[in-house]
Amino acid sequence: MPGASVDRFRPRSRRPELHRQERWTLFWVALHLCFLPWALGTMHLWSQSVSLGLAVLGFVVAAQPRVYTDFFTAGDSVLVRPLQRLWRFPLFWCGLLALLYIVVQGLNPTWRYRVNTSYWWLEYAYPVTWLPSGMEVPVQAAGPWRSLLVHASLWLTLCTVWIGIMRRQAFRLLFLALVVNGVLLALLGLAQQLTQATGIFWQVKVSSASFISSFIYRNHAGAYFNLLLALAAGLAWWSFVRSNRRFEKSSPAGVFVFAAAVIGTMVLFSLSRGSILTMVVLAGSVGLAFVFAQTREPAHQRNNLALLLLFGLVAVFVGVGLYSLKVEKVVARFEDLIEDPVASAADRTAAHTAAAKMLAARPLLGWGAGCFRYGFPDYARHHPEIYYAGTNTRRFWEHAHNDILQYPIEFGLVGLTPLVAGLAWLGWQLARRRFWANPLALPATIGAGLTVVHAWGDFVFQNPAVLLTWAVLLLAAGRWAELDQQSGDRETR
Repeated sequence: MPGASVDRFRPRSRRPELHRQERWTLFWVALHLCFLPWALGTMHLWSQSVSLGLAVLGFVVAAQPRVYTDFFTAGDSVLVRPLQRLWRFPLFWCGLLALLYIVVQGLNPTWRYRVNTSYWWLEYAYPVTWLPSGMEVPVQAAGPWRSLLVHASLWLTLCTVWIGIMRRQAFRLLFLALVVNGVLLALLGLAQQLTQATGIFWQVKVSSASFISSFIYRNHAGAYFNLLLALAAGLAWWSFVRSNRRFEKSSPAGVFVFAAAVIGTMVLFSLSRGSILTMVVLAGSVGLAFVFAQTREPAHQRNNLALLLLFGLVAVFVGVGLYSLKVEKVVARFEDLIEDPVASAADRTAAHTAAAKMLAARPLLGWGAGCFRYGFPDYARHHPEIYYAGTNTRRFWEHAHNDILQYPIEFGLVGLTPLVAGLAWLGWQLARRRFWANPLALPATIGAGLTVVHAWGDFVFQNPAVLLTWAVLLLAAGRWAELDQQSGDRETR
């Protein structure tokens, strides 16, 4: 038609659909990460074996070549070979070196576990002294091979996310699955609180009396829920900003805020002091960052009424939760810490002192991945308060309650090098993508960083559900910041 605008007849660009292989990769990764907390935190051999199987399945699917059609370039097809991308992934090489190190420790034991009807002891095994060494101990309990199982699952999952999830839409679905899973777990925990359940799922009896939701140990539950709280807050913030900039009438931000309130309430009633303090810092940091970001937005893109409604929703829900579940329990957990903080942490302080001596005995090559519990008694016997502080019952220390100390003890400075290098690369990726400027990546990174702080006073990374979720969240935050920026540039054009 003469004089008609060409733009009138140009087909509207539609969002590219996820490739079939990417959908299956997303399915296996989401299933894996959602399985971890429900399997009692994946603290047992059977669940860790299932975790490795799911990680292998996801990796095999993600590694297959596939063809993408780019709708932004008139339907051109692009062949993607994931394994070529994998060779350029620094965490692939860092993780591979760490796994090989654990294998050498397992094949070259310094000590062998022996037991009779009365007690157990360690028997010297004459290792190759210049090689990393570990202990030959029952795999059902711990040891290098058990550690290999967990860290191989972690390594494969990170590789799968890197080569198999390529679009922002896929990351959104993964984040959504994790948050929904977290809400379900939180509702389970709240139901257990209201019914005064005596076992996980009301039926599974565990040795710990401090179980929460599907987790055996309250500090593991608190650390896990804090990660999902940060993710829910990030999704709420990102959805709020996106809807305002598009002048949309509705937004899923309120749903994510409600999810964050449910998860945060569960952190509160985990009665984990470290987790509660971490949550307070997380909420304060993200809240201040959100308010600061809003002051920099143009006036026409602010929605003050929506903000008031969202914060009111959170206040009402948390208030009802506190009233129903009796806030006195939370206050009681902090009374000893407030009255005498030195005595309250006496056992942890003594354990850290003994663990530091253990590290000093083998600083370069370590004692062996997963072997802390077998070497620690020889150092702990000089500090009897470790076992009896504040209780008449003898306690057993399977971990140092300080992951920042336990990892060097088990891996040594040599074995720790590839792990630190991998973390440094993740940090560089986040800084390179300016994570602080992205409303989802910022809360996720703050939450992951505060988990590291929490690990100074507890063994949160000894729980595979926390470890894998934490690592995937860090990697995904960097990828999200990159893909979100690219999407924003396209929308601007």
